[in-house]
Amino acid sequence: MPRPPVSTIADQVFYSTVRIETSLPNGTSTGTGFLLLYSSDEVVYPVLVTNKHVLADATAATFTLARSENGAPMSAGTQITMTEFSPAAWLGHPRVDVDVAVMAFGPVLNEMENRGAPAFYRAFGNDLLLTEAQAESLDSIENVTFVGYPSGLFDTASMLPIARRGQTATPIFNDYRGWPAFLIDASVFPGSSGSPVLILDRGSYTTRGGDTHIASRLYVAGVVAAVHTRRVHGEVQMAATGVASFDDAIDLGIVFKASTIQECVDLLFQRLGVDLTGAPDASALA
Repeated sequence: MPRPPVSTIADQVFYSTVRIETSLPNGTSTGTGFLLLYSSDEVVYPVLVTNKHVLADATAATFTLARSENGAPMSAGTQITMTEFSPAAWLGHPRVDVDVAVMAFGPVLNEMENRGAPAFYRAFGNDLLLTEAQAESLDSIENVTFVGYPSGLFDTASMLPIARRGQTATPIFNDYRGWPAFLIDASVFPGSSGSPVLILDRGSYTTRGGDTHIASRLYVAGVVAAVHTRRVHGEVQMAATGVASFDDAIDLGIVFKASTIQECVDLLFQRLGVDLTGAPDASALA
């Protein structure tokens, strides 16, 4: 059965993410990144957004996206492995406790094209980063969508990531525990780290003041970084009875806000010596 064209907002969201696999001193790890678009004069700069812990300690990093053919997505992937991967390749948020990282991704996309396997992707415009004013129009409980590779899973036939839904567990306009972050009530698993968290309403939505709008809306509210866990103790039957302890996820994901993403992006382009055109002011973002 032929696929419909990639035309709706939801269609395009599926092509906004990048599967990240890193080689570590003690094995491998998978995570998620997503693409934001910036510009300077007439030059366009795709930026990969993820978490520090996804890239930290990596000795090599492999980036995988859907492959493009004649401007349409193929049921195949394209990937680039960066060997001798180092912290110089990416930039983390200056606050130690803010788990957000960014990376200039244009060279990766260009190399895919140079090798004859261009990527099919969509990037969020930086104007979709949630502003403080927009956050204040949201209710304390809002539906959220996040897209990525939980436990490394994806659709191997289409190369598409996994979309999941939940709701805010703390208001976006509050700073959870003093962090520039909020919680979502959703099933967040390892591999989801770096997933974009979206306010995605199709057809209609209601504002905090009770006004209903017959329209769609899309905001990039933040990036998934971690999940709260609880310590569980249980008896195990062995030669001698003992007690096993393990961490059990309680479906509360920690999301760093849009402002932390822009703060990283500003520092990245300062390092690159590029003056951005029309980029949002981080202080005006949620």
